[in-house]
Amino acid sequence: MTGQMDAPQSGEVAFSTMQAARQVDPDRFFCSLFLPPAARIAALTLITFNHECIRAVGTSASWSVAGPMAGLIRLQWWRDVLESGNAQRHDTARAVLDLLARGAVRRETLDGIITARECELDGLSDRPTWQSSMLDGAGGVQVAMAEAAGVTDAEQLARIRLMGGIYGVGALVRYLPVVLHGGRCPLPDDMLAETGLTRDGLRTGQATATQIATLRDGLRQQGRDWLVMVRGEGARLPHAAMSAGLPAILGLRDMRPHAIRGEGTQPRGLGDRLAVMRALLRRRI
Repeated sequence: MTGQMDAPQSGEVAFSTMQAARQVDPDRFFCSLFLPPAARIAALTLITFNHECIRAVGTSASWSVAGPMAGLIRLQWWRDVLESGNAQRHDTARAVLDLLARGAVRRETLDGIITARECELDGLSDRPTWQSSMLDGAGGVQVAMAEAAGVTDAEQLARIRLMGGIYGVGALVRYLPVVLHGGRCPLPDDMLAETGLTRDGLRTGQATATQIATLRDGLRQQGRDWLVMVRGEGARLPHAAMSAGLPAILGLRDMRPHAIRGEGTQPRGLGDRLAVMRALLRRRI
Protein backbone atom coordinates (compact mmCIF):
# COMPACT_ATOMS: atom_id res chain seq x y z
CA MET A 1 0.00 0.00 0.00
CA THR A 2 2.84 2.40 0.74
CA GLY A 3 4.00 1.82 -2.81
CA GLN A 4 0.96 3.69 -4.07
CA MET A 5 2.28 6.91 -2.54
CA ASP A 6 5.29 8.75 -3.89
CA ALA A 7 8.12 9.73 -1.58
CA PRO A 8 7.09 13.40 -1.05
CA GLN A 9 3.57 12.35 -0.13
CA SER A 10 4.89 9.78 2.33
CA GLY A 11 7.05 12.41 4.02
CA GLU A 12 4.21 14.91 4.21
CA VAL A 13 1.83 12.32 5.66
CA ALA A 14 4.42 11.19 8.21
CA PHE A 15 4.99 14.79 9.36
CA SER A 16 1.24 15.42 9.50
CA THR A 17 0.75 12.26 11.56
CA MET A 18 3.49 13.32 13.97
CA GLN A 19 1.91 16.75 14.44
CA ALA A 20 -1.54 15.27 14.94
CA ALA A 21 -0.32 12.67 17.45
CA ARG A 22 1.53 15.30 19.47
CA GLN A 23 -1.57 17.50 19.59
CA VAL A 24 -4.25 14.93 20.39
CA ASP A 25 -2.30 12.69 22.79
CA PRO A 26 0.87 14.35 24.13
CA ASP A 27 1.36 11.69 26.81
CA ARG A 28 1.53 8.77 24.41
CA PHE A 29 3.43 10.88 21.90
CA PHE A 30 6.18 11.60 24.43
CA CYS A 31 6.39 7.96 25.51
CA SER A 32 6.50 6.79 21.89
CA LEU A 33 9.83 8.60 21.46
CA PHE A 34 11.47 5.86 23.54
CA LEU A 35 10.21 3.00 21.37
CA PRO A 36 12.68 1.27 19.04
CA PRO A 37 13.11 3.53 15.97
CA ALA A 38 11.32 1.15 13.60
CA ALA A 39 8.18 1.27 15.77
CA ARG A 40 7.86 5.03 16.26
CA ILE A 41 5.96 5.87 13.08
CA ALA A 42 3.64 2.93 13.76
CA ALA A 43 3.01 4.31 17.25
CA LEU A 44 2.03 7.70 15.84
CA THR A 45 -0.45 6.00 13.51
CA LEU A 46 -1.90 4.06 16.44
CA ILE A 47 -2.24 7.25 18.49
CA THR A 48 -4.23 8.95 15.74
CA PHE A 49 -6.32 5.81 15.15
CA ASN A 50 -7.18 5.63 18.85
CA HIS A 51 -8.07 9.32 18.84
CA GLU A 52 -10.46 8.78 15.94
CA CYS A 53 -12.18 6.03 17.93
CA ILE A 54 -12.44 8.25 21.01
CA ARG A 55 -13.88 11.08 18.93
CA ALA A 56 -16.70 8.74 17.94
CA VAL A 57 -17.66 8.41 21.60
CA GLY A 58 -17.80 12.10 22.48
CA THR A 59 -21.24 12.88 21.09
CA SER A 60 -22.67 15.34 23.60
CA ALA A 61 -24.12 17.64 20.94
CA SER A 62 -26.23 14.95 19.32
CA TRP A 63 -26.82 12.59 22.25
CA SER A 64 -30.29 13.89 23.10
CA VAL A 65 -31.40 13.32 19.49
CA ALA A 66 -29.53 10.26 18.28
CA GLY A 67 -28.22 8.69 21.49
CA PRO A 68 -25.22 6.46 20.79
CA MET A 69 -26.13 5.87 17.14
CA ALA A 70 -23.91 8.60 15.67
CA GLY A 71 -20.88 7.23 17.48
CA LEU A 72 -21.66 3.63 16.58
CA ILE A 73 -21.88 4.62 12.91
CA ARG A 74 -18.45 6.24 13.08
CA LEU A 75 -16.96 3.16 14.74
CA GLN A 76 -18.61 0.90 12.16
CA TRP A 77 -16.84 2.93 9.48
CA TRP A 78 -13.53 1.92 11.03
CA ARG A 79 -14.63 -1.70 11.21
CA ASP A 80 -15.50 -1.53 7.52
CA VAL A 81 -12.05 -0.09 6.77
CA LEU A 82 -10.32 -2.98 8.56
CA GLU A 83 -12.55 -5.57 6.90
CA SER A 84 -12.51 -4.17 3.37
CA GLY A 85 -8.96 -2.86 3.22
CA ASN A 86 -10.34 0.33 1.62
CA ALA A 87 -8.86 3.45 3.22
CA GLN A 88 -11.28 5.74 1.35
CA ARG A 89 -8.67 8.52 0.93
CA HIS A 90 -8.26 8.79 4.72
CA ASP A 91 -4.61 9.20 5.74
CA THR A 92 -4.93 7.53 9.13
CA ALA A 93 -6.96 4.66 7.68
CA ARG A 94 -4.34 4.20 4.96
CA ALA A 95 -1.55 4.09 7.55
CA VAL A 96 -3.46 1.61 9.73
CA LEU A 97 -4.05 -0.69 6.77
CA ASP A 98 -0.35 -0.49 5.95
CA LEU A 99 0.47 -1.68 9.48
CA LEU A 100 -1.87 -4.62 9.03
CA ALA A 101 -0.51 -5.45 5.58
CA ARG A 102 3.03 -5.55 6.94
CA GLY A 103 2.01 -7.66 9.93
CA ALA A 104 3.20 -4.95 12.32
CA VAL A 105 0.04 -5.19 14.45
CA ARG A 106 -2.65 -7.80 14.84
CA ARG A 107 -6.13 -7.17 13.51
CA GLU A 108 -7.59 -8.55 16.77
CA THR A 109 -5.84 -5.84 18.77
CA LEU A 110 -7.30 -3.05 16.63
CA ASP A 111 -10.73 -4.68 16.72
CA GLY A 112 -10.51 -4.66 20.52
CA ILE A 113 -9.86 -0.92 20.57
CA ILE A 114 -12.98 -0.32 18.47
CA THR A 115 -15.04 -2.75 20.57
CA ALA A 116 -14.04 -0.94 23.76
CA ARG A 117 -15.55 2.29 22.44
CA GLU A 118 -18.68 0.50 21.24
CA CYS A 119 -19.12 -0.93 24.73
CA GLU A 120 -18.78 2.54 26.21
CA LEU A 121 -21.53 3.82 23.92
CA ASP A 122 -23.77 0.84 24.68
CA GLY A 123 -23.25 1.29 28.41
CA LEU A 124 -20.93 -0.53 30.79
CA SER A 125 -23.20 -2.48 33.12
CA ASP A 126 -20.71 -3.62 35.76
CA ARG A 127 -17.08 -3.57 36.78
CA PRO A 128 -15.99 -6.74 34.94
CA THR A 129 -17.41 -5.34 31.69
CA TRP A 130 -15.73 -2.02 32.33
CA GLN A 131 -12.40 -3.65 33.20
CA SER A 132 -12.42 -5.60 29.94
CA SER A 133 -13.25 -2.43 28.04
CA MET A 134 -10.39 -0.52 29.67
CA LEU A 135 -7.89 -3.29 28.97
CA ASP A 136 -9.04 -3.69 25.36
CA GLY A 137 -9.11 0.07 24.77
CA ALA A 138 -6.31 1.84 26.65
CA GLY A 139 -4.55 -1.46 27.16
CA GLY A 140 -4.97 -2.44 23.54
CA VAL A 141 -3.30 0.74 22.30
CA GLN A 142 -0.14 -0.12 24.24
CA VAL A 143 -0.29 -3.76 23.16
CA ALA A 144 -0.49 -2.63 19.53
CA MET A 145 2.59 -0.47 20.05
CA ALA A 146 4.37 -3.42 21.62
CA GLU A 147 3.45 -5.57 18.63
CA ALA A 148 4.84 -2.90 16.31
CA ALA A 149 8.04 -2.96 18.38
CA GLY A 150 8.37 -6.70 17.81
CA VAL A 151 7.18 -7.95 21.20
CA THR A 152 5.66 -11.42 20.82
CA ASP A 153 5.95 -12.94 24.30
CA ALA A 154 2.43 -13.54 25.64
CA GLU A 155 3.36 -12.83 29.26
CA GLN A 156 4.99 -9.54 28.35
CA LEU A 157 2.00 -8.50 26.23
CA ALA A 158 -0.33 -9.31 29.13
CA ARG A 159 1.69 -7.06 31.44
CA ILE A 160 1.71 -4.28 28.84
CA ARG A 161 -2.07 -4.61 28.53
CA LEU A 162 -2.39 -4.04 32.28
CA MET A 163 0.02 -1.12 32.08
CA GLY A 164 -2.15 0.42 29.38
CA GLY A 165 -5.12 -0.04 31.70
CA ILE A 166 -3.23 1.76 34.47
CA TYR A 167 -2.63 4.69 32.15
CA GLY A 168 -6.30 4.65 31.16
CA VAL A 169 -7.62 4.88 34.72
CA GLY A 170 -4.98 7.47 35.61
CA ALA A 171 -6.08 9.60 32.67
CA LEU A 172 -9.68 9.32 33.83
CA VAL A 173 -8.67 10.42 37.32
CA ARG A 174 -6.84 13.40 35.84
CA TYR A 175 -9.38 14.47 33.23
CA LEU A 176 -12.69 13.11 34.55
CA PRO A 177 -14.62 16.43 34.58
CA VAL A 178 -13.38 17.25 31.06
CA VAL A 179 -14.27 13.76 29.79
CA LEU A 180 -17.78 13.99 31.22
CA HIS A 181 -18.26 17.51 29.87
CA GLY A 182 -17.44 16.12 26.42
CA GLY A 183 -20.44 13.78 26.59
CA ARG A 184 -18.63 10.58 27.48
CA CYS A 185 -19.49 8.23 30.33
CA PRO A 186 -16.68 5.66 30.47
CA LEU A 187 -17.68 4.28 33.88
CA PRO A 188 -19.73 1.21 34.88
CA ASP A 189 -23.29 1.51 36.09
CA ASP A 190 -22.59 -0.20 39.42
CA MET A 191 -19.79 2.26 40.25
CA LEU A 192 -22.12 5.13 39.44
CA ALA A 193 -24.96 3.64 41.48
CA GLU A 194 -22.72 3.44 44.55
CA THR A 195 -22.33 7.22 44.38
CA GLY A 196 -26.01 7.88 43.65
CA LEU A 197 -25.47 8.62 39.96
CA THR A 198 -26.70 7.32 36.61
CA ARG A 199 -25.13 7.54 33.17
CA ASP A 200 -27.64 10.10 31.95
CA GLY A 201 -27.30 12.15 35.11
CA LEU A 202 -23.53 12.11 34.90
CA ARG A 203 -23.58 13.06 31.24
CA THR A 204 -25.80 16.06 31.90
CA GLY A 205 -23.57 17.44 34.64
CA GLN A 206 -25.51 16.45 37.75
CA ALA A 207 -22.51 15.07 39.66
CA THR A 208 -21.33 16.98 42.72
CA ALA A 209 -17.71 17.58 43.60
CA THR A 210 -18.00 14.94 46.34
CA GLN A 211 -19.35 12.38 43.89
CA ILE A 212 -16.57 13.11 41.39
CA ALA A 213 -14.04 12.66 44.21
CA THR A 214 -15.60 9.28 45.10
CA LEU A 215 -15.44 8.14 41.48
CA ARG A 216 -11.80 9.17 41.31
CA ASP A 217 -11.08 7.11 44.43
CA GLY A 218 -12.63 4.06 42.78
CA LEU A 219 -10.49 4.58 39.70
CA ARG A 220 -7.37 4.89 41.83
CA GLN A 221 -8.14 1.59 43.53
CA GLN A 222 -8.48 -0.15 40.17
CA GLY A 223 -5.16 1.27 39.07
CA ARG A 224 -3.52 0.00 42.26
CA ASP A 225 -5.01 -3.45 41.74
CA TRP A 226 -3.58 -3.65 38.21
CA LEU A 227 -0.23 -2.35 39.46
CA VAL A 228 -0.03 -5.25 41.92
CA MET A 229 -0.67 -7.67 39.07
CA VAL A 230 2.04 -6.10 36.90
CA ARG A 231 4.58 -6.14 39.72
CA GLY A 232 3.61 -9.65 40.73
CA GLU A 233 5.50 -10.99 37.74
CA GLY A 234 8.67 -9.58 39.26
CA ALA A 235 11.06 -9.71 36.30
CA ARG A 236 12.20 -6.63 34.48
CA LEU A 237 10.77 -6.08 31.04
CA PRO A 238 13.00 -5.91 27.95
CA HIS A 239 13.50 -2.41 26.55
CA ALA A 240 10.98 -2.76 23.71
CA ALA A 241 8.27 -4.07 26.02
CA MET A 242 8.92 -1.52 28.75
CA SER A 243 8.90 1.36 26.27
CA ALA A 244 5.48 0.24 25.02
CA GLY A 245 4.08 0.37 28.55
CA LEU A 246 5.63 3.69 29.61
CA PRO A 247 2.36 5.68 29.71
CA ALA A 248 1.54 3.71 32.87
CA ILE A 249 4.13 5.83 34.69
CA LEU A 250 2.14 8.95 33.88
CA GLY A 251 -1.05 7.17 34.90
CA LEU A 252 0.44 6.35 38.31
CA ARG A 253 1.46 9.96 38.79
CA ASP A 254 -2.07 11.08 37.93
CA MET A 255 -3.49 8.67 40.50
CA ARG A 256 -1.75 10.45 43.37
CA PRO A 257 -4.38 12.31 45.44
CA HIS A 258 -2.42 15.58 45.47
CA ALA A 259 -1.77 15.48 41.72
CA ILE A 260 -5.19 16.80 40.70
CA ARG A 261 -5.74 20.54 40.58
CA GLY A 262 -8.92 22.00 39.14
CA GLU A 263 -10.06 19.91 36.19
CA GLY A 264 -6.66 18.30 35.68
CA THR A 265 -5.81 20.30 32.58
CA GLN A 266 -2.48 21.67 33.82
CA PRO A 267 0.40 20.74 31.51
CA ARG A 268 2.91 18.00 32.21
CA GLY A 269 6.09 19.06 33.94
CA LEU A 270 9.72 18.03 34.15
CA GLY A 271 8.93 15.61 36.96
CA ASP A 272 6.61 13.62 34.70
CA ARG A 273 9.21 13.34 31.96
CA LEU A 274 11.97 12.35 34.38
CA ALA A 275 9.74 9.69 35.94
CA VAL A 276 9.15 8.12 32.51
CA MET A 277 12.88 8.08 31.70
CA ARG A 278 13.78 6.71 35.12
CA ALA A 279 11.30 3.85 34.75
CA LEU A 280 12.70 2.98 31.33
CA LEU A 281 16.22 2.82 32.74
CA ARG A 282 15.05 0.55 35.56
CA ARG A 283 12.86 -1.45 33.14
CA ARG A 284 10.16 -1.87 35.73
CA ILE A 285 7.08 0.02 36.83
